[in-house]
Amino acid sequence: MSQSMRVKATLAVAVAAGAAAAAAGVSAASPQSPARLAAARCSFTLRLGDVLPFTGDLAAYGGNLDKAVKLAVSVQNAALKKLGLSKQISVTLVDSQDGQSQASASVEAAKKEVAEHVNVVIGEMASSATIPMAQSVTIPNRVVLISPTSSAPQLTTLKDNGYVWRTYPSDTLQGKVLARAAIEQFGKGAVVNVGARNDAFGTALKQLFVSQYRKLGGKIGVNIAWNPNQPTFDSEAQQLVSGNPKGWVIIDFPETFQKFAPSLVRTGKWDASKTLMTEALRNAQVLDSIGNPVVGLSGTAASAAGGPAGKAFHALWNKQVHGAKAYTGFEGTAFDAANVAFLAALRGCSASPAKIKANLVAVSGPPGRKVTFAQMGQAIKLVLAHKEVDYEGAFSPVDFDRNGDIGSAVFEIWRYQGNGKIVTEKTVTFRGA
Repeated sequence: MSQSMRVKATLAVAVAAGAAAAAAGVSAASPQSPARLAAARCSFTLRLGDVLPFTGDLAAYGGNLDKAVKLAVSVQNAALKKLGLSKQISVTLVDSQDGQSQASASVEAAKKEVAEHVNVVIGEMASSATIPMAQSVTIPNRVVLISPTSSAPQLTTLKDNGYVWRTYPSDTLQGKVLARAAIEQFGKGAVVNVGARNDAFGTALKQLFVSQYRKLGGKIGVNIAWNPNQPTFDSEAQQLVSGNPKGWVIIDFPETFQKFAPSLVRTGKWDASKTLMTEALRNAQVLDSIGNPVVGLSGTAASAAGGPAGKAFHALWNKQVHGAKAYTGFEGTAFDAANVAFLAALRGCSASPAKIKANLVAVSGPPGRKVTFAQMGQAIKLVLAHKEVDYEGAFSPVDFDRNGDIGSAVFEIWRYQGNGKIVTEKTVTFRGA
């Protein structure tokens, strides 16, 4: 071959290589990172929807959790853009629907989002809304459902084919914490009167508490339930204060308890300082609206104190979120749900719900490089380079098990001191749940 022919052949090879590189979305002039090369073969848009209570029993929380999902999406897309990957991979919150903490409203909301071709639904908060929404809509339509706060034990054994998950601990744990708190506050062998809303959350947690409290030597006096939608609660209040209990355990949601509390006060026998409640009433704004009669109220709640990225998330929230209600800490549950969904899609290189559910365990726990939302860019590069990551959340380490439950949780004993102040008196950590 002559010198001129060799030059022409070399040029032809170079041109061909450049064309192939251009077609792949990379430059022939400079080497590319493994993540960029992988992204050239990995292209999808993750479509999220959320169903949260903007009205109804848990409206005190729903708006903030929606803002948390939006914040997660912005963190993800910003990291993709910084890496130059936003043309291949993106995330969008398609729709935010009001589930009203009710079964019928949540089912209809989920139907709308499934019709909009979402891959993942984040919601609902109330177990009594999440379970029917899953059974009627997301499971049969093979859409991933991640609840930020549903705690009913039934979710663990739900026949869901792996499509239902939650970023909040099961009440199997809270029942134990609540029983221990009652023994510590009222004494071993003390009689307590117990009341709860008659729904999936209230019924299950009441049964768990009663069982655990009796195992620890406690005694149950009155044991009642009520319809949260009834117009008055005077009769139930009279039942709840009857006898001579050392204290009370009340399991309810804010909107109902705001109506129930005045009935309890009117009996002249109820004492908030001798009453334990749960996480739904750990809300200073709600308790402030009731006023002095509930000063001294205490309770149990899963706490964001167990979230490795909790403080960093709170700082990000304060910096970037505007127009929100007072920060409660539960926002991290929705933020984590959106982030693990994204990383699972990335690991499967697909927004397919089947691929997402198959990868949620892998990206949420060990083995793998521990990453928080603050290292989202690094997490993306690692996943696209086929490296394992372990997402460390804002509310908990997450660490999903194959039932869709988180692997550890921190619970707190809280007390309302009035004037917008709630203090943490004690924390209890569960691992390997």
